[in-house]
Amino acid sequence: MIEEFAQNLWVAEDEKFSVGGLQIGSRMTIIRLNDGDLFVHSPIALLKIIKDSIDSIGKPKFIIAPNTMHHTFLKRFYDQYPEAELYIVPGLRKKRHDLSFAKELSGGTTYPWNDEIKQHHVKGIPKLEEVVFFHAESRTLILTDLAFYITPDKPFFTRLFFSLNGVYDKFGPSRIFKNFLLKDTSEFKKSVEYILTWDFERIIISHGKLIGRDGKAIFTDAFSIV
Repeated sequence: MIEEFAQNLWVAEDEKFSVGGLQIGSRMTIIRLNDGDLFVHSPIALLKIIKDSIDSIGKPKFIIAPNTMHHTFLKRFYDQYPEAELYIVPGLRKKRHDLSFAKELSGGTTYPWNDEIKQHHVKGIPKLEEVVFFHAESRTLILTDLAFYITPDKPFFTRLFFSLNGVYDKFGPSRIFKNFLLKDTSEFKKSVEYILTWDFERIIISHGKLIGRDGKAIFTDAFSIV
């Protein structure tokens, strides 16, 4: 089942999704564009109940792999909607040779959704290559792995792991991100400054709690220490 988060914007979460034995959940975002077509960000496992819900609101036109880590369910999702256009970040093609047909999310390029959804290829994190998005209509910032917000409902070892990584029961970048993925702090700060030019109120992340209000202030505070 998908849930409406804002006008013309829905989320669906696989709460049982695990990485390395840690149950962190994973979230997909769906935006209905003005022409009725759907923009699907970071697909999760396409259960029948989720597919039926998606089909009830529109037809996927653009399927997005927003960083080099979020690709597990990408091809299986695309196979259900082969008329859609698949976009992947730079670097993912090296991991997924089966996605050679996909278009690339590279900086400086104009995309069909630009009038409704803005995007930015975040600098300074070459292993992740994350592209972030901003849905202007709903004032929603869409992140993937730039930040986590692991809550008390998660299993003990997940809570422990993310407590040690500084993002248990609060929003922000993990210590793993800051110590291992972040390679150029100066360039990354430029990206943070660019993201803050967008007028967002809400924040969607792939792993953890959604931010429904005061998103810009929360983002500013979380990334001021990077």
